[in-house]
Amino acid sequence: MDIKRKPEFNIMTDMLIVLLVAAVVAVYYYGMRAAAVIAVTVIVSTVTDFVCLRLRKKEPDRKDLSTVITGLTLGLMMSAAVPYPEAAAAAIFAVAVAKHAFGGHGCEIFNPAAVGFLFASLCFPENMLTYPRFFTDIPMSSVVPSDILTQSMAKTLLVTGTSSVSLIDVLTGRFTGPMGTGFVVLLAVAAAFLMLRRSISAITFFTELAVMGLYAFIYYGFDPMAVLYFFSGGMTLFGMIFLSCDYSVSPRTASSRFLYGLAVSICVIMFSSYSGTENAIVYAMIISSPIGIELDRRALSFADMLKKRKKRKGRGLHRKTNKLLGSISETLEMLEKDDKR
Repeated sequence: MDIKRKPEFNIMTDMLIVLLVAAVVAVYYYGMRAAAVIAVTVIVSTVTDFVCLRLRKKEPDRKDLSTVITGLTLGLMMSAAVPYPEAAAAAIFAVAVAKHAFGGHGCEIFNPAAVGFLFASLCFPENMLTYPRFFTDIPMSSVVPSDILTQSMAKTLLVTGTSSVSLIDVLTGRFTGPMGTGFVVLLAVAAAFLMLRRSISAITFFTELAVMGLYAFIYYGFDPMAVLYFFSGGMTLFGMIFLSCDYSVSPRTASSRFLYGLAVSICVIMFSSYSGTENAIVYAMIISSPIGIELDRRALSFADMLKKRKKRKGRGLHRKTNKLLGSISETLEMLEKDDKR
């Protein structure tokens, strides 16, 4: 059964509102350096999109906010201390390769922000995966001194299996990591808002929440705090909302969205358990995106399968009924002939 989507412009507007709020929080925690990084990713994404459209001889769509959303999402996924050229390179790759190389908006196979972040993480791991502490005076220069940088809470959890961050700090995002992805309370409100507005898939979100939550609860010794660390660190909750449940890559049928969410969850679990990969949700989402497309292509729907089964049963019953009525009719005809004799 296909799920009816709301108008695309309304979806993009909802996403933009939530991302802007997260950007304000990031600037509050990390200062103007965070604002500069986000500005770089948004501006470079927009310029790259314009150039690609010109090269493809297409006119820009004023209602298409996807490029701004990509830039904002990508900026929030980064360290507040990332050098500007690396942030710009990630934005160019996200728009030019992950978006326009596949045909532009509406034809993406992968979420462009996820691809851009993965590209930068593989090319510049030292700068992309080290983070300043919140409320640190970060210089505006392109290269930030290494003595104010440290590893993320997610990396600490992967290495040691525990973290010293308090509950309040986890809920409010006051720990080292990507600058706009750790505020659990804000992200929970954003998820509820976007699901109520039908701007992200609730089926995919709750499937991932249940499967990954159960895994973290068992894997980390039945510790509820470890589950909270797992979702808040490594941009897991942020990635669930803005990457894997994004309307541009989410399947169209309810059953496909469930299976897609299950695939993302399994990939996250595999990366977290066996490779110790930080930000596993990004890798899992990119791997699982083709699965969602294939599910849509095959139109896999439990509801449709049940309808077909009911139709087959109905046809079989109809044939059996006709056969029985035919036999009764023949018997009555034979009795009438006997009476006439």
